Amino acid sequence: MGAVMGLCSIASWVPCLCSSAPCLVCACCPSSKNSTVTRLVYAVFLLMGTITACLMLTPSIESKLKEIPGFCERGAGSHIPGMHGVVNCDSLVGFKAVYRVCFAMAMFFLLFALIMLGLKSSKDPRAPVHNGFWFFKFAALVGINVGAFYIPEGAFTTVWFYIGMAGAFCFILIQLVLLIDFAHSWNETWVEKMEEGNSRCWYAALLSVTGIGYGLSITAVILFYVYYTVKDNCAENKFFISFNLILCFLASIISILPKIQEAQPRSGLLQSSVITLYTMYITWSAMSSEPDKQCNPGLLNIIIHSKDIGNGTVTPTVTPHAGQWWDAQSIVGLAIYLLCILYSR
Repeated sequence: MGAVMGLCSIASWVPCLCSSAPCLVCACCPSSKNSTVTRLVYAVFLLMGTITACLMLTPSIESKLKEIPGFCERGAGSHIPGMHGVVNCDSLVGFKAVYRVCFAMAMFFLLFALIMLGLKSSKDPRAPVHNGFWFFKFAALVGINVGAFYIPEGAFTTVWFYIGMAGAFCFILIQLVLLIDFAHSWNETWVEKMEEGNSRCWYAALLSVTGIGYGLSITAVILFYVYYTVKDNCAENKFFISFNLILCFLASIISILPKIQEAQPRSGLLQSSVITLYTMYITWSAMSSEPDKQCNPGLLNIIIHSKDIGNGTVTPTVTPHAGQWWDAQSIVGLAIYLLCILYSR
């Protein structure tokens, strides 16, 4: 009897999850637009997928994945062909699982993108599907995730690696456009307030935020050279740090040229400082994927090493596998993504 009542209680939530406005979310943000809540719920779906992907990199999950022949041809300890000879499957099994999870999420969002193609009004018959039915959407996402792990290995992983790189490039461009628009709107608003009155206060605020952005970027560059390069190695890291630094410097100079100011009088160094900081994050994210641990010590190792130096002690280096699950750059990237979602509303 208790089980039946429990099922009835759960069933009472289903209409909420399947309605055109998910009341669980709306209860938390009653003044939000339906479209904004929909974006947030989809962002939560992506957040859950990202957490699942991070869990795939934990040592306990990886040890179980290594026992699956589909991930390593002959189980744990086997080797797969690599660009430079052979690569131990143990070092890639977690990432292969992450790509399966990301494949499932990509197929889920692509499916609904195709279904909702051309949707412009809430009066469209497809609008309730877009803004509701969250229980069934969540069930579909879970089902696609489970099914992704049953795809035969073959060339799937290699092909999906390249698709992932192309998708990441497009994703970064979209984020960059949103950040530029955000920084421009921010600068424009503060310049207008500065012109309306109390100019010293707003000028100081504008100068402070711009200085903080450039200060963090310069600090990041110094840390990159200290921890992600060594004297006779890490040539790629040295090149991209220097190359991106030069590009950011040129972009900052161009943003204050007279011709640019004539065309865009509200443009300035604030936009350049935001993009410079974002470029430093992208550089750090790229270097964090470097397979050579001498050129990629990992953030956890850097923090531990810094504490040891401060305490005057020496601690053995943490193995790369021990700190692999703490993907700091992905956490920062997810925060930027959520901010872009909120801004694009």
